[in-house]
Amino acid sequence: MANENVSRRSILARVLALPAAFAVAGRRARAENTCAPTESDFKGPMYLAGAPRRTTLAGAKEPGERLRIRGAIVGPDCATRLPRTLLDVWQADAQGEYHWKDEDYRLRGQILTNDRGEYEFETIKPAGYGGRPAHIHFTISAPGHPPLTTQLYFKGDPRLDHDVCGAACNSDDPHRIIELAKSGTGLVGTFDVVLKT
Repeated sequence: MANENVSRRSILARVLALPAAFAVAGRRARAENTCAPTESDFKGPMYLAGAPRRTTLAGAKEPGERLRIRGAIVGPDCATRLPRTLLDVWQADAQGEYHWKDEDYRLRGQILTNDRGEYEFETIKPAGYGGRPAHIHFTISAPGHPPLTTQLYFKGDPRLDHDVCGAACNSDDPHRIIELAKSGTGLVGTFDVVLKT
């Protein structure tokens, strides 16, 4: 009889514990899917200050597959849009080469987000080089937030999982690997950024 009571008690305790276990599991799942700031990345030696404000980084005669990148810059709650945020953008060309001031800041530019924290620019898809996957560099500055230097990468690039840059670049970060879709004028991709406070 005592064993029967113990069994009933242990069964009752287990049944009553189930909702709590589900609640903890639900909180863990929500925590894993919560908003997280965009990770920083290696600035690299190819940065050049003074690029002009423009939304077309690649001129009409720039060789390579046309690419349009768009997105939104938000605060750490992943909801508050950050208008008038400055993006300083630079990248390699279709052969993996960088260009400089004397070439009219080719494939470089600064973009300001609109009143909804959105940005868009036109360029070409860069090539990877020296064992690095193809990427585009960003330094993003918004009032009240620390500046962020990061890079975006492209889904399907075979060098993503063995980038010679190693841990300094974190090119395997899924939040910074974007998928490209075909459009009437080339490729298009979305890169949303979450800034810290």
